Amino acid sequence: MPLTHTRVFRLGGGLLIAAFALLYLATLDTGLQPHELHGGDLITHQYAQVQARPSNAPGYPLYTAGGWFWFHTLRGLTSLLAPTPPNPIPLLSSYSTLWALLALGLLYVIFGRLLVDVAHPGIAALLAWLTVAFFGVTYFFWYYATTTEQYSSAVAQTLAIIYTYLRWDEQPAARGRLYALAFLCGLSLAHMLTVAFIVPPLVLMVILRDPSLLRSLRAIVAAVAAALAPLLAYVYVYMRGALNPQWWGQGDWASPQAWFWAFISTAQGREELGWAFEPGRTFFGNGFPELIAQELSIPILLLGLLGLRWLPRRLSLTVIGTLLIYLAFCWAYRFGNWFQVILPAYPLILLGLAPVYRTLLGLPTHRPSHWRAAGIVSLVIIALLWRITASLPAADSRHRVGDTALDHAARLLDQPLPPNTALFATVDDALALTYLTQIWGIRPDVTLVSQPQADDLLAAGRPLLATVDAAPLLLSELRAQPWPNGLTADWLLLAPTPPTTTFSPTEPRAVITPDILLVALTAAPTPTGAPLNPALPPGLDVTITWYLPNGAWPDQHAISLRPLAGGAPLTAADGAAIQSDRSRPVHTLWRDADRPALVTDTYRLPTPSPADALLLILYTTTPAGFVNLAELTFPLAAVTNAP
Repeated sequence: MPLTHTRVFRLGGGLLIAAFALLYLATLDTGLQPHELHGGDLITHQYAQVQARPSNAPGYPLYTAGGWFWFHTLRGLTSLLAPTPPNPIPLLSSYSTLWALLALGLLYVIFGRLLVDVAHPGIAALLAWLTVAFFGVTYFFWYYATTTEQYSSAVAQTLAIIYTYLRWDEQPAARGRLYALAFLCGLSLAHMLTVAFIVPPLVLMVILRDPSLLRSLRAIVAAVAAALAPLLAYVYVYMRGALNPQWWGQGDWASPQAWFWAFISTAQGREELGWAFEPGRTFFGNGFPELIAQELSIPILLLGLLGLRWLPRRLSLTVIGTLLIYLAFCWAYRFGNWFQVILPAYPLILLGLAPVYRTLLGLPTHRPSHWRAAGIVSLVIIALLWRITASLPAADSRHRVGDTALDHAARLLDQPLPPNTALFATVDDALALTYLTQIWGIRPDVTLVSQPQADDLLAAGRPLLATVDAAPLLLSELRAQPWPNGLTADWLLLAPTPPTTTFSPTEPRAVITPDILLVALTAAPTPTGAPLNPALPPGLDVTITWYLPNGAWPDQHAISLRPLAGGAPLTAADGAAIQSDRSRPVHTLWRDADRPALVTDTYRLPTPSPADALLLILYTTTPAGFVNLAELTFPLAAVTNAP
């Protein structure tokens, strides 16, 4: 009975997939590091799969369409269980896990087909299990199985080609298997082009196996049609791009057709399709094959390469030919660091262990000792434990220390922003805000705008919000000068006209001077950044509203706000008193108006320990020094709003 048909082999396959599903799900990516928002395949695939937009050139249409369906199905199911939008990052990463599990299953089945007629089928099944598990915990495969990149799908596609070829090789007259093989090879045209490196040696072996194919026009036409069929997926790229010109990126195109042809042959696309001769550069510095030696270990690499010679002849030539193409490609192209796109080399090399195991385990006519079988299994287990220990610290993408890219932006959105408002922020904040609004689904009604767009909004009489960090730069670049007013501790409201008021104070909170009246003071806990809930320090956000009868803030008049506990100022870890001081409201950006005005000012005060009151001091500068104009204490219980 073939090993793949035995009960123990099938049970082992189920346990293998279950074990790695748990491992990969436990280490799924859950956050983003700041640099990841600035570009790269990881973030590009996330936007592509959420919005069904083309990925980086040439578009990965089939992979992206599948990711879109996978993500929105999972998000729809998880949304039924939670009232807030679920974290999209693990949902998107699990699409890579799906392909990784398929790759492991295929590799396991291929091993089962190669380990035939062994004296110990149970031990052979165990060795196949352990070897596939070893590959599953190699660093690069593990990492790409738990993050939103496409490389695990390339491994699965390559192994699917090997498996389908083995099935066809058993029965060359089965033309359906041949056409399925052609289709799988052609998928690289709409996916990862480097997968096609296996096609030249494979086609040669197919012809050697069945030369009559060259005399069958029908078979040739059908195989070519099956291989080219995936190109129809580029209709999807064209249609999505034509309907969404905002995705076209930098460039000037007269029509969707012009953009489409430029996109699939753009600089990035030409790099992947073209040839840039850089012979030997960093070939042995974190390049192929040095990385493979580091991951597989030198003994396993050597045994695998030696064992390839004793695979079935045509399979052996196919695998060796593919590896030689990988070798030449990485030696001559792109600095030798294309380890991501040749991840299929790892399992191809490990296939060479199958004849090594067969030799060591013996055929039914020559049974080795149980001690030898136990020794072989023990050595593979040791290798597996070594690889897990070496890979886990770097491959575990769950809750990484550096996953802080979205924390500040989450706090920016966890505030009472007006609906459908336009936002302006620094580059890092803008990237994170765009991600949270478009991918995470938090406040999807708000829109990030650029400086020219902000100019257009103000010219049309519409206000916008700018972060406190970005407002000074924006105000320095705008054609018109808007009027800033505090909305929260993080956001300023930029209005196209100066604020006007019909306020006639009869009972103000306090009269500081005839030119400054305190209208209101409220406090609220600092936003946490829900639903991300980052571990941000506690604090108070304090809002002060001033009435300026003359529309101007007097020169040399300044503000100081301090939290108190038991009548004493709160102090920071270094013993310094916690306070916020400003020379005028709205972070010195307030422009004096020519009419009475209400000015809203906002402050954020850290509170490492609970505060029970706020001390507001207004002071002026004189030749003799600082003179306090007012010292007002507000019990926190009387001014605190609910969070």
